[in-house]
Amino acid sequence: MTLDVRSAQIMLECARRGSLGAAANALNMTQPAITRMLKRLEDSYGVPLFERTTRGVVPTVFGDALLPYAKLVVSEIGNASDVIQQMQGASRGVVRIGGVASVVSGFIITVIREMRKQHPEVQYQIIEDLEDRVLEALKGGTVDIAISPEPYLDDDIVIATPDILHDTVSVFARCDHPIVRRDHVTLEEAADFDWALPPPGTPTVREWQRRFHDNALEPNAPSIISRSVPVLKAAVLSESLFCWMPLPLVREEVERGEMARVNVPELDWQRTFRVYRRKKGLMTPPTANLLQAIRRISETWRGQVA
Repeated sequence: MTLDVRSAQIMLECARRGSLGAAANALNMTQPAITRMLKRLEDSYGVPLFERTTRGVVPTVFGDALLPYAKLVVSEIGNASDVIQQMQGASRGVVRIGGVASVVSGFIITVIREMRKQHPEVQYQIIEDLEDRVLEALKGGTVDIAISPEPYLDDDIVIATPDILHDTVSVFARCDHPIVRRDHVTLEEAADFDWALPPPGTPTVREWQRRFHDNALEPNAPSIISRSVPVLKAAVLSESLFCWMPLPLVREEVERGEMARVNVPELDWQRTFRVYRRKKGLMTPPTANLLQAIRRISETWRGQVA
């Protein structure tokens, strides 16, 4: 027995619920049936996928390695059903989009607004997160397309639409901070700033660190770390902290005179956004239509995001 949709569902529910009994209830199966199918799957791979404990079950290292493929199996089977239903007119269709905040909150909403004029029956599910999780969601089958400035190609992911948009990431601070009045701030000075940034290891922070390290500088470790854009902006507005963000995310605060750009030329980063999709699997008709709209509308948006 190899991984199929039923065994994939069993794996996912066992991992999610930590109990064979709870997994059986969720799948409307008996616990002995769950146990038998899980045992057959483990025998086929020749390794234990779950560790049985007195408190339930937990994935082994082999189980953890197989779980992403189980997610993809379940997701693609669902996509295949959607395609057939949509072609028969039995479904309204769903498009799942992942992207960073500066793009999904502006450009993607504009594209969806135009799409809804011709396809009001389609539902759009939007996941906003940092680049690393957006691309993980694409690879795991949680989203159909991902919009990201982070270059990401492998055996599973391909570019669906190259170079659709550009923006610029810059340093921002509270408008009453004395440093915003200066015409130029050096990278050496910026290394001593108190920062509010996303978590270490995320693409944005890696690029931020690289710009200092390439100049033999070690910046201060961030004082506040969060994946949440509102949290980072609130930190900057509450005290003398600095953030590194694209203008679209702080445009309202800048226009209200609450935040201002700090002129550190070495920390101005121009990003190029691309649309990615999974190489394997079916693309639903609504997703294909959305990609066409993205290509068309991006022509009128070039230069506007920055």
